[in-house]
Amino acid sequence: MFRKRRLNASKMRKIITILVVLFFSEKMASQEMFSVDVFADPKLAIMTDDYGNKPFTPNLLVNFSVQSKQLESGYYFFGQALEYADLHGGKYFRYSVLQVGYTFNRIPILSERIETSIAFNYGIVKRWSFDFANIGATMDLSYCVSDKIKFTSLLQFVRRTDIESPNDSIAIYRTSVFLGFRVNLSGINVI
Repeated sequence: MFRKRRLNASKMRKIITILVVLFFSEKMASQEMFSVDVFADPKLAIMTDDYGNKPFTPNLLVNFSVQSKQLESGYYFFGQALEYADLHGGKYFRYSVLQVGYTFNRIPILSERIETSIAFNYGIVKRWSFDFANIGATMDLSYCVSDKIKFTSLLQFVRRTDIESPNDSIAIYRTSVFLGFRVNLSGINVI
C-alpha cells in the first residue's frame, strides 16, 4: 500500500491543483479565518536522541489551515503542512498535501481560552532524492492569548515510510512533540 516510489511531476501538479480548488471553495464558506502555525521540536533542540541526532538539530513544522464555520462545540479545518529536519541520517522534508481535522473550542469543562484539535494527514517525505508517500495524525492543545495568537503544543504521529525496509511488511511509526504558536488571520481576501 505504501510502497517506496517516486512521484512524477504530473501527479504533483494534479494534487496541488485539487488542493488550490479546495482551498478557495472552502474559503467561500469559512469563518474567514486562516491560520499559520510555527513549531519547533524542543527535544532535538536540547538533547541527543537514540538515532544519532545531536543537540541543536533543527526540526521545524509549519501548518497552514482554513477553518469552517463555527459549530456547537468547534469547527472543522483543512490545510497543508511542511516539516524540515536536518537529521543525522540525512535531511528530512515532509509535505502534508492534505490535512483534515476538528478543533474543539467550546467544551464546558475547559476554560474558554483552551482548545484542542485532532487532525489526520496524507503526506510525502522527500529524503535521499526519493519521495515516499505516508500518513500521519496530530493532536494539539492550545492556550488562546488573544483572538489572534495561541500558544500550542502538538503531538505528531507519522508513518515513516522513508526508513521502512521494502522487503519487510512491518510499518515504522514515529512520534514527535512540538511547541510553538498559532496566528489566526481573519478577513483574508484571496480573490
